[in-house]
Amino acid sequence: MRCIKCGAVLTDPGYCSSCGTEIKIYSKLIRLSNTYYNMGLEKAKVRNLSGAAEDLRYSLELNKNNIQARNLLGLICFEVGDVVSALTEWIISKNLEPDKNIADEYINAIQANPARLDTINQTIKKYNQSLLYCQQGSEDLAIIQLKKVLSLNPKLVKAHQLLALLYIKTEEYERAGRELRRALAIDQTDNISLHYQAELEELTGKPAGRSQKAEKEKKDSKNPDIISYTSGNETIIMPAAYKENTGVNVILNIFIGLVVGVALMWFLAVPAKVQSVRSETSDQIREYSDQLAARQTEINELQSQLDALQGNAESEEETAEESGSSYELLIDAYTSLQAEDTEGAEASLDQVDPDQLSDNARTLYNQIYGSVHADEIQALFDAGSAAYDAQNYEEAVTNLQRVVDYDERYSDGYALYYLARSYENLGQNAEALEMFQRFADAYPGTQRATYSNNAIARLQPLVQQENTEDQTEDTGESAGTAAQ
Repeated sequence: MRCIKCGAVLTDPGYCSSCGTEIKIYSKLIRLSNTYYNMGLEKAKVRNLSGAAEDLRYSLELNKNNIQARNLLGLICFEVGDVVSALTEWIISKNLEPDKNIADEYINAIQANPARLDTINQTIKKYNQSLLYCQQGSEDLAIIQLKKVLSLNPKLVKAHQLLALLYIKTEEYERAGRELRRALAIDQTDNISLHYQAELEELTGKPAGRSQKAEKEKKDSKNPDIISYTSGNETIIMPAAYKENTGVNVILNIFIGLVVGVALMWFLAVPAKVQSVRSETSDQIREYSDQLAARQTEINELQSQLDALQGNAESEEETAEESGSSYELLIDAYTSLQAEDTEGAEASLDQVDPDQLSDNARTLYNQIYGSVHADEIQALFDAGSAAYDAQNYEEAVTNLQRVVDYDERYSDGYALYYLARSYENLGQNAEALEMFQRFADAYPGTQRATYSNNAIARLQPLVQQENTEDQTEDTGESAGTAAQ
């Protein structure tokens, strides 16, 4: 138990050793709350759910942090069909005790089943609609709606009670008694169910809790043609008088036996023969259907191949047209740039698909793009340099790679150099090795080239080792697949 003020673990029964707060009354409240919880638990075990719920609510009034009482109250609400109240208690319990709380499992069990959640929502809507029908005086519609509710949630005690009340109002007492018995089977001491049952007994003059089977047994016990007596631990039931069979009775019994035998033969042998013929016919129909399906599959495959060939031809034709259009637009962009028409060059260049260009044309495209979008490239370089200085290497790679794609000599090669350093810091050795190699080839004899050469010598063994490991893993996977 913890102190209510500071939360420290209590070691002395009279006061908190941490903050000095007296905790005698608090301790009594905790013990009383636990007592009510134990009482509620015992009542729940014998299906006295109403009494258990009342004791558990008293327990929570004394100690709202009694997690066990709150979880058990949620289970009782769920058992009587009140899923909303159950979820409310479990959510409060989870907020009070987030770790190692079984309420989390209860909530997940409901939330993991979307169909069940939808059923709960439909139950609530239909029950509320039935209440509205009752207020409007439409008992027939309310009864229909409540039957739908109970088909979705048979444990909703409130629905059983309301349906029984409507049956009492419409003087369908037998159905009302049946609904009350179902409600009491869920909660044996529900005050509302017991009150309705007492009213029903007063109206009908007989116990509402007695089933039709019990009434029949009661009538049989009053039958004068039957004698019953107890012999030891057994009850002997026998007819009051012995009747001797006459010749007419024997003949009649034989005739009835023959009729029954012929009827059994007709109903057992003939259907079996008919079923055999139907089975043979079904097998033949199934065989013909399989043959037709196989033919149709072959036709579909041939049609798919034909469509694929036609599609490839059309795709190649479209690719050629797009490629030619991209070259024309690239020439227009170059011409506009030579004429210092930057806007025209940009408009033509934006329509070019770089993937359709050759390597030389792609180089020209990058040069024109760098001239037209100089401000954009400068912004990318500034952002990449700032990210590199801030050691945000992922963002630096993102921005500087775009700059290098357009012009790897941008800003006297600093874009390429910073990109190589960023890859190196990210541990992407293969990419870093490629960028350092390109820089060393483009700017030999510089101090940055010296660093690049040292980096190349350092990274080459690492890249070779990574490639060897990848090849080993691929070989192992291939061998495992072959063994299978």
